[in-house]
Amino acid sequence: MKKILCSIILILMSGRGLAQVAAPAASDAAQHPAARVGDDQTQSGKPGGKVGLMRGVVKRVDPIHDQLLIQIFGGHNIRIAFDPRTQFFPEEPDAHLTSLPAGSVVSIDTVIDHGKLFALSVRTGAAEAAELNGQVLQYDAAQGQLTLRDPESPKSVSVRITPNTTIVNRGEPASAQILAPGMLVRVSFVPAKDVANHVEILAERGGSFIFSGRIVAVDLRSHVLSLFNDSDQSVRELAIGSLDGNTVALLREGTEVSVQAEFDGDRYNVRTLTPLSRTP
Repeated sequence: MKKILCSIILILMSGRGLAQVAAPAASDAAQHPAARVGDDQTQSGKPGGKVGLMRGVVKRVDPIHDQLLIQIFGGHNIRIAFDPRTQFFPEEPDAHLTSLPAGSVVSIDTVIDHGKLFALSVRTGAAEAAELNGQVLQYDAAQGQLTLRDPESPKSVSVRITPNTTIVNRGEPASAQILAPGMLVRVSFVPAKDVANHVEILAERGGSFIFSGRIVAVDLRSHVLSLFNDSDQSVRELAIGSLDGNTVALLREGTEVSVQAEFDGDRYNVRTLTPLSRTP
């Protein structure tokens, strides 16, 4: 009988303990209800923070990674993320952001979202001028049409050459008739009309160039040398396949060199390479 009474007491004490543990859980639920769609952050879904405005030309739309590659006016290329939260205000009512063609002029309201630049809104519109670096694929003198391959876009870009278009080759005025496939050019144009204001020939097939600067990488498998060029503060990829093995073996990251290279229409081929010793 005594054993039975002890068992009953233990059961009652266990039940009290469970009730004491369960009670705070119910209280917590009352104090902290589950988040609802009506909450501000969840409802809007838009990231907060300081909003900035960027204007430029679309180089490429990447629907796989949800990114826009934009050439900022007066600046460099920059990647901006987008998703269904991004508002799109096109000139054509039925246009979609993912089908925005290369060369389109856009104004983008941006904000930092999870460490990345994010597009809150994208508006299309005209601008006075934009700039494009590319390689000449074809020049139709009769139609005055210059077709370029943009390294940042899978599609070619065409601009019109008019009598008012200035052509410059190595700082000297030139005729549009010298434009030929393989040339590297920098074109300033009016996006709304696709009319070129200025064409600067940067390199032509068979041209010889001098680069001077610091080696930033050497890829022996691809026979490519990456050089930070002092004159224009850019990284140049130079082919070193024509150099002898002893010279290639001396190439080291951080070494200052002077390079004489020839442009073959596709790449710069190093002909001579001289290490430089610079005093601090």
